[in-house]
Amino acid sequence: LMDAKAYTEGMRALCLWGALQVDLSHKAANEADRQMADDLISLLTPVIKGYGTDKGFDTCVQMQQVFGGHGFIEEWGMSQFVRDCRITQIYEGANGVQAMDLVGRKLAQNGGRAVQALFALVDQECAAAKAKPELEKLAGQVEKACGELKAATMWFMQNGMTNPNNVGAGAHHYMHIMGVVALGLMWLKMGEAAVAALAEGTGDKAFYETKLTTARYYGERFTPDAGALRRKIETGAEAMMALPVEAFATA
Repeated sequence: LMDAKAYTEGMRALCLWGALQVDLSHKAANEADRQMADDLISLLTPVIKGYGTDKGFDTCVQMQQVFGGHGFIEEWGMSQFVRDCRITQIYEGANGVQAMDLVGRKLAQNGGRAVQALFALVDQECAAAKAKPELEKLAGQVEKACGELKAATMWFMQNGMTNPNNVGAGAHHYMHIMGVVALGLMWLKMGEAAVAALAEGTGDKAFYETKLTTARYYGERFTPDAGALRRKIETGAEAMMALPVEAFATA
């Protein structure tokens, strides 16, 4: 249940923040801000779609599991939710294509300007959050995850040109690292809002305390995945591409 809460609330925030970037790309006060907003949403669109629906399906299956055997029978409706979630990974650009679009096109556009903007934004948010005791640990965890994303990006730059299969082999893992970091950024932002509201004594105290607990959970349970994903990327494509096509044929 905590996995579902941490992911769902984080992903909703990322979708809303992405929609804000679309608005800012048209309506921000100056050209620099419009360009940055456009860069960020262009970079993160495949992440929102691909990582969002991959984790959305996983979350739905986990919630089906909560029901035990009842989650599998039609009367409860959970099996229909699972079937409905599964199509989201396929339509509007299958998630493998979204990952390849991210690493094959979006990263390199404008000399990597968009991903550098994302790195700067995350670094800035982490630095600000470290000044608040309630968010200091989470900021360090998101910062570390972003470091894994930076290292994976550098690995692609060093190894993708000599062998494009290295990029293809790691594309899906890279999309997920960026998803972990992007949701971490959202939890930092939500944490900042919760800390401010609690300090002011405004709003629903229990609501904001729950937000901070969920943010802490996200940092503890989600951000460590970034390191494992980076290590998968850095294994390259050799073993993946070693077998001939005939090895996959059925008897």
